[in-house]
Amino acid sequence: MTFRKPITTLGGLIWWNNIKQNEHFIMQEHKVGLPIWPYKYRITMRQNGMEIANSNDLEEITLDWKYLERNAVPQIEHQIDIGEKASKIDYIGILNKVLKYL
Repeated sequence: MTFRKPITTLGGLIWWNNIKQNEHFIMQEHKVGLPIWPYKYRITMRQNGMEIANSNDLEEITLDWKYLERNAVPQIEHQIDIGEKASKIDYIGILNKVLKYL
């Protein structure tokens, strides 16, 4: 299966046609595909534009779509980006604990 950790989308939006979408995901078809682009179809997250699946086979990407709807949507509120988690770290609290031991 082509499902993987979300990555920043490659290629400008002018190269993609939206073929299916819902409130969480967008399925797109590359206007040219192979040999110009390594895959023909992809699924991106609407929330952050990250690509989470790609394939050259429409049937396979459709199965990925169904899998994501069943399994990923209930967990969509969980953070996956380290940058977002890092902004919630209490740096002052950590610094105070370190200074307390010095």
